[in-house]
Amino acid sequence: MNYYLKYRPQTIAELDLTFVREALTKALQAKSVPHAWLFCGPKGTGKTSSARIIAKAVNCDTKKDSPEPCNHCDNCRAITKGTAMDVLEIDAASNRGIDDIRELKDKINLAPTNLKYKVYIIDEVHMLTKEAFNALLKTLEEPPAHAIFILATTEPEKLPETVVSRCLVIKFAKALPAELIRSLKRVVKAEKLTVKDEALQLIAGAADGSFRDAVKALEYPSGLSVIKLDDWLAWLYQRRAKAALDWLQSAWNEGRRPKSILLAAIERLRRILLLRLGVGEAEDIATLIDPAIIKDLARRLIAAAGEIKDSAIEVLPLELAVADWCQSGPPPSAKTPAGKTGILSKWPQILEAVKPLNHSLEALLRATEPVGVENGFLLVRVYYQFHKDRLEEERYRAMIEQVASKILAAPVKIKFFLSAKLTPSHDADIIKTAEEVFGIEVND
Repeated sequence: MNYYLKYRPQTIAELDLTFVREALTKALQAKSVPHAWLFCGPKGTGKTSSARIIAKAVNCDTKKDSPEPCNHCDNCRAITKGTAMDVLEIDAASNRGIDDIRELKDKINLAPTNLKYKVYIIDEVHMLTKEAFNALLKTLEEPPAHAIFILATTEPEKLPETVVSRCLVIKFAKALPAELIRSLKRVVKAEKLTVKDEALQLIAGAADGSFRDAVKALEYPSGLSVIKLDDWLAWLYQRRAKAALDWLQSAWNEGRRPKSILLAAIERLRRILLLRLGVGEAEDIATLIDPAIIKDLARRLIAAAGEIKDSAIEVLPLELAVADWCQSGPPPSAKTPAGKTGILSKWPQILEAVKPLNHSLEALLRATEPVGVENGFLLVRVYYQFHKDRLEEERYRAMIEQVASKILAAPVKIKFFLSAKLTPSHDADIIKTAEEVFGIEVND
């Protein structure tokens, strides 16, 4: 059994949408239970699970003040197993005609076999024909006391207003990342899985608000692996078309959905962009340095995500986006005016030349790391926002660029970028910098 079915919510408390939990609790605690409910919202947000919980709650044999089903009595267990004859689930996409609704109407007056209430769960109710809706409306207008209807749809705008007005409407919104992570952690704990918070955040970002898609992703961890996705984004950033398309083809062959890949990639780019701008925390992708390139790449992938729905071949918009992106400009240069090795070997000289000009500035630079040159800029990795802010002050930037240009024998412009990764040696540099710049002593 897959995780989504195995860990389908069985109580109101287990539902992860806060508003839905509150709405169901309030409705079931009322003096009289509504005879018609309408659940509307995107796929995978818990509409069917909620309908089954209601069926159990109204038929639970255990006497209690709580609206929750006990899940232990014979009635609750039969509904959970799907063997209760008085709980009928109907797929309106397959049973959409007037004859189907007439048959339901003829049987509804019969008393329940074992339960207190007969519960009819009609999924994708918007698929019913006009004639079927008219027949259903007559049933909703004069329902027998023992009948409860729960209608579910992803397209409520297609329902006649006369039907909607006779139902208690509960809107299921797309789940927030925090709600998705709550659901994922419940599965991770029960299955004793080892999954990093970064991976859960990635899955939540790619699930597009769907609990079903998020939980399913846990069954295919390699498909949403942070490491593999990071490799793909690095290849895209470097405009390596063959590597990026090969990875995409492999993911497609393994059953990964293009939209899922896109959503995960866009969320990952968002977090890296915010990191570069000094906002939030994320596991870094060192290759993705320039915020401008990150933004352009994210925009290209967002456009591809919007084209998938109308594409004859699902993966084609993503393949075209990759090809167009990789051909739209030169790859970021990995070379430097003096070569990467040259810059690394001459960096101490740059620091020594800056020191007599400004002792505090040299201390700040000692806690940074040059990584190369891209689009004419010397790229320097910085580990704290307050360091970056200080180094980017015009007078300091000009001083560093002047010294670096002289020592490297080539015009140099500098770009500082934030990185989340720290090594023990950098920790020591940060402490020493604080002591020298601010005149304090930092004790371990």
